[in-house]
Amino acid sequence: MNFIDSVNRTFTLVDFERNQNLPAHSTFHLQRISEFLDNLDNPHLKIPTIHVAGTKGKGSVCSLITSILTKNDKKVGLITSPHLHSVTERIRLGSDPIDQNDFIDLVNELWPKVEHHNHSSSFGELTWFEFMIAASFYYFEKCGVDFQVVETGLGGRLDATNVVHPIVSVITSISLDHTKILGETIEEISFEKAGIIKSGIPIVLSPQKFDEAFDVIADIASQRNADLISVSDLYHVENVRNLRTSQVFDVKLQNVSYQFELGLLGDYQIENALTALGAINVLRSSGFEISDESISEGCRQVVWSGRFEYLSTINDSFEILVDGAHNVYSMECVVQEIKNLKYEKLIVIFGGLGSHDLKGMLGVLSSLDPILIGVHSRHPRSVQSSLIQLQSHNMKFRDQFFFDSVADGFDYASKISDKGDLILATGSLSVVAEVIESHKEILPELYQSF
Repeated sequence: MNFIDSVNRTFTLVDFERNQNLPAHSTFHLQRISEFLDNLDNPHLKIPTIHVAGTKGKGSVCSLITSILTKNDKKVGLITSPHLHSVTERIRLGSDPIDQNDFIDLVNELWPKVEHHNHSSSFGELTWFEFMIAASFYYFEKCGVDFQVVETGLGGRLDATNVVHPIVSVITSISLDHTKILGETIEEISFEKAGIIKSGIPIVLSPQKFDEAFDVIADIASQRNADLISVSDLYHVENVRNLRTSQVFDVKLQNVSYQFELGLLGDYQIENALTALGAINVLRSSGFEISDESISEGCRQVVWSGRFEYLSTINDSFEILVDGAHNVYSMECVVQEIKNLKYEKLIVIFGGLGSHDLKGMLGVLSSLDPILIGVHSRHPRSVQSSLIQLQSHNMKFRDQFFFDSVADGFDYASKISDKGDLILATGSLSVVAEVIESHKEILPELYQSF
């Protein structure tokens, strides 16, 4: 089989990320993946693990921790989701996605075990996400990694990644997202995210917008005798200086000041960097030697595409900015950053998935008085641009246009942009991915539908 054949073989498993009909939360459990991993001799339990959950910023935190450990000459396995352009991005060694030939070999090696499990398990067939998580653990053990950094997919308590026994757990900023599955309130969602907290294992907690989130997590940490490291209490930031592709700031920790350059933009990325530092300091306290230089270089050279990322300008005229914000709180953070920028006019390319609060995000964006270009991405759960038109009705947009594809919307945005203008693509990572593909002429990875 070639690479796409291998990918399509995996997609014969049920995929709740792409499926239009999401299951009730009660149908999620850990028994099925635990049984499959047991048949693989439990590779996930053999590697020191950093486990990261949260609503916002968990991918950035994972990439920062991985970058720091890699600069410290450690071999690091990284699991993230979703992917932008290729499924190989979900299984990484350091920042490098798994090689396509290695992915083919991995699928070929594991597929007889998948078929055996699906025919014999009392817990039913593996899902696509469960397979990808199990395959990642199996691959990391084969590669002999020193650490594995694992991002949860959805929630935490019943997420397939929650089979790990980490040396440190991390919870990033929590806000309302996936409410049909995780709960309608901050308390309910926080309870699900806090499900990754293990007895006696330190938990690093990002600054929280909602006191309810902190209270729920602190209570569960106390119940499980897990030391809670509050990033907002531990670190103090000052002297933030924004550069074109990075930002420099001073961090004070126990009356000692350090200066960092961060290769990610946005105030919220500073919070993510501090959260990563909190996790690294737990590793140091646990006896792992991690140099100050590797921390500094890891922060400076980190790469995490699609999050407040500038793409190169076209003919030195207008600028293109992409951010995968897909809930109201994340969009508020993006809009606050946009208000600090200088531009002639703003053109927003916006699209979302059916589970997103479209009206809420559009309301936040309308405060910028932009030209709105509603688009429909290739993602199976992407909403039609006509629904965006319906949701944005009577909102304060300078003008509105709607297209059946991201590529057409981006093409039109480019045509109406002049020197000094800013194009912002946001609303979902699928929109961001397709704008990047259009701009950089990246061939999309297209999958069969089963």
